Amino acid sequence: MSDSGEPRRLTFVPRGRKALPPNPHKMKIQINDPTRDRAWTVVLILIRLWLAYAMIRNGNSVISIFTSEEERVFFRKWFGEELGFPIPLVMATLAKGSEFLGGICILLGLYTRIAACFVSFTMLVATLTANLGKDFNIDGGFTISYFLFGLVLIVWGSEKFALDSLFHRRKGMSPG
Repeated sequence: MSDSGEPRRLTFVPRGRKALPPNPHKMKIQINDPTRDRAWTVVLILIRLWLAYAMIRNGNSVISIFTSEEERVFFRKWFGEELGFPIPLVMATLAKGSEFLGGICILLGLYTRIAACFVSFTMLVATLTANLGKDFNIDGGFTISYFLFGLVLIVWGSEKFALDSLFHRRKGMSPG
């Protein structure tokens, strides 16, 4: 709050120019708003939980790559013949592994930004290779949403209620 009791405003003034008088029709940006901070924390937690659930659910097939010949045949066909990836089992293991392990890390709030990078990259590749075309409205909508949720976590981190915040609090750093 300023001395007059009004919320402080963020303004951009190019070098060598004077600030223009405030326009009352433009939205005011409040710097410290505890209600908005709490709401944003809840939104980040919900994004983390939903993205973690989806990634763990979709990525748990990484285990079956090692245990089931049927799954290996399926992934060889899908990643090799249909999607055209070289070394299809390695690519499937990397993709499903980053979904599964990334989902676990995001759920715990552990190395959230790094895990979100892996998940976002995997979902972007999935969108561009497997889900563009006739089935985009079915599968592409999910993968692009997961990509965007991952971007939110890359930018904002895990915030509160995460292992990251516990570790960083001890070191005196900001959570992320």
